[in-house]
Amino acid sequence: MRTYGMDEIPYVETLPIGEKSKIWLANPWLLSQKPFKITDDVYYVGTSWVSVYLVKTDAGLVLLDCAMVETFYQVVDNIRAMGFDPHDIKKLLLTHGHFDHCGAARMLQELSGCETWISQYDAYFFTERRDLIAMEDHVPEFKIDHYYDYDQVIDCGNIQFRPVHCPGHTPGTTSLFFNVQQDGKTYTCGIHGGLGSGVLSKKMLDQQKWPYETQQIYLKSLDKVMNEKVDILIPSHAKHAVKHDILAIAASDDGSGKGFIDPDAWRRMIQGKKEEMLKMIAEGR
Repeated sequence: MRTYGMDEIPYVETLPIGEKSKIWLANPWLLSQKPFKITDDVYYVGTSWVSVYLVKTDAGLVLLDCAMVETFYQVVDNIRAMGFDPHDIKKLLLTHGHFDHCGAARMLQELSGCETWISQYDAYFFTERRDLIAMEDHVPEFKIDHYYDYDQVIDCGNIQFRPVHCPGHTPGTTSLFFNVQQDGKTYTCGIHGGLGSGVLSKKMLDQQKWPYETQQIYLKSLDKVMNEKVDILIPSHAKHAVKHDILAIAASDDGSGKGFIDPDAWRRMIQGKKEEMLKMIAEGR
């Protein structure tokens, strides 16, 4: 595969996701993204494609997803640019088992010794069905220390992460909700674990050997969290948000972070994805 330059990003963006992914893996610099602060305790340290969030807690640094092996150097640089030491990461909370979200888990474990959480329903991705990871040859084996208990929060002192099971995108897709304090007020942050509907087409479900019922399971999961109270949307992929481009908001932020506060952004995103799935079903895809 040839090398791509930064000036070719607009062209690459027009390609199908499978082809794009291969290009990004071979040319990770195309995904370079300047990190930014969302609140005093939440920082964006991911790439322009896959979100990674650093959360400062009383129990140490927590990372929400870690992106790919190939872009891990960017995540590490971004963490340092925000004034933190990646060696101090104590917990890695994974939203699901696809390569773009968990690919760098082993590297982070080797670097920081952090403990890793994922859903038990995605655990088989890493044993008998590694093909479900997608681009699995780019994901070194890593240790799973904990499975989410959906009846328990992950208590980090000042911040408590509430995991919610949202099957569909993968069987174990997990959304996370947590409160932060900012300027004397309490805000709820929310990340949906997986909203890509492309993997839920009948063609893809056949390839993955999943039942067509998965489409309805996904819709039920969306309805389940539709009315969650979320003040600050932190999307797992920036482009999933509707009228809330987190990267553009960061570029124009005056330092107050007020642009990130949008109590309707969560619902717009979930509703948009529901309509997307309903259209697929209506078209027989």
